[in-house]
Amino acid sequence: MIEPLGIQHVKAVTGLHCQTLTGLLSQLGKPAVEAFYTGCLRSNRAVALVYLVDAKVRGFVLGSMRPDLLKRDVLRKNVVGTLSSIAIGVASRPSSLISLIESFRGNDEKAFDARTPELIYLATAPESRGAGVGNKLVKAFDERMRVAGAGVYELSVDEDNVTAITFYERLGFHFMGHYREFGIPHRRYRMVIH
Repeated sequence: MIEPLGIQHVKAVTGLHCQTLTGLLSQLGKPAVEAFYTGCLRSNRAVALVYLVDAKVRGFVLGSMRPDLLKRDVLRKNVVGTLSSIAIGVASRPSSLISLIESFRGNDEKAFDARTPELIYLATAPESRGAGVGNKLVKAFDERMRVAGAGVYELSVDEDNVTAITFYERLGFHFMGHYREFGIPHRRYRMVIH
């Protein structure tokens, strides 16, 4: 069953995010991830869905019509939680400070417009992979974005994540180009919503 992200799902989504996704937020650790999703719940800019089996989160998707404004909203809606968790993350992983500073500048090569509707995160529990969870979440996300007025949305994938690249291409995402962020090569994709 797919339903909107709720406060009761945040801990499970946090754990799944940290277990399966890479990037700055994961580097900052569980407190930062939890603060981010708590802030998303408080923002009307987040499109967040969970896939449940027997009331357990087996996957989730998060995106936004304006991801640039969502990031600001998350901070404004959860200032104390976000800033304190970032401080904890940087203290425990000092190398994340450089990436954090770079995140305020944007991606290294300015390969895409940060105001474009975007699927930011998609994760499926390892034990649920191959069962269609990701596919169903993407289709539900497509519908939410279409209803919100988006004709297209984009996403990024680490260049070395062949499984995700194959998955998105099989679903009909169109390759747009390469870019680097935090020194890591990424591929950018676009989905035209029908």
